[in-house]
Amino acid sequence: MNKTVRVILFLIFFAFVVYLLKFSPVNYYLFTEEGKQIFDENFQVNMQKLGLWAPVIFVGCYALSIMLFIPASVFTSLGGIIFGPWLGLLLNIIGANIGGVIAFFMARYLLRGVTEKILQKGHFKKFDDKVEEHGFAIIMYLRLMFMPFTYLSFAVGLSKIKFKNFFWATLAGVVPGLIVITFLAAAVKELLLTYKGPADILRPDIIIPLLLFGFSFFIPVIIKKFKKRFYITGEIEKEIE
Repeated sequence: MNKTVRVILFLIFFAFVVYLLKFSPVNYYLFTEEGKQIFDENFQVNMQKLGLWAPVIFVGCYALSIMLFIPASVFTSLGGIIFGPWLGLLLNIIGANIGGVIAFFMARYLLRGVTEKILQKGHFKKFDDKVEEHGFAIIMYLRLMFMPFTYLSFAVGLSKIKFKNFFWATLAGVVPGLIVITFLAAAVKELLLTYKGPADILRPDIIIPLLLFGFSFFIPVIIKKFKKRFYITGEIEKEIE
């Protein structure tokens, strides 16, 4: 498949994503409070009807949402609400990584050849070379900094990073964020279902997720202090920004 066809295919895909998120009913269901509530309720009901197939269908929906640039927090929260903290976390990890891998290969197969000349100039080349050499550490750093999941997966697909480094860094790097959101969503659901008084908030299954959520705001600050160990130079940091 030549470069022109690849670019056309990507532009068609991109136009579809823009239409879906901006002009279709999906915009209402994912980006308005009223729509989110309706979507969450309907999605939960349909998952419950699927029985043993629910985890498989959920993982497929999660992966598809990643490819379509839908915020990962939407399905991560649903995973915790529908399946509970532990199974929900497992399914969220699987779904996120499948979606990330597909986005990575879409960018690499459709756009890497087209953008290769641009990536071999100036700051782009230095960043590209650095990612090729220290890909695992750099991607781990970016994942722990909670950079938008899909955007990073597509962007890194354009680089010379080895797939195995992308895969393992993504698998490890997204776990802290997924734990926080999954456990918090499950805790909020449990609290709403069982709340009888203020003392219920101090239960371990409620207070621990709340503390983890509060701590998550400090993760990027802490990680940034160790950026040199992740081979993040000032030049690379500027390129990332």
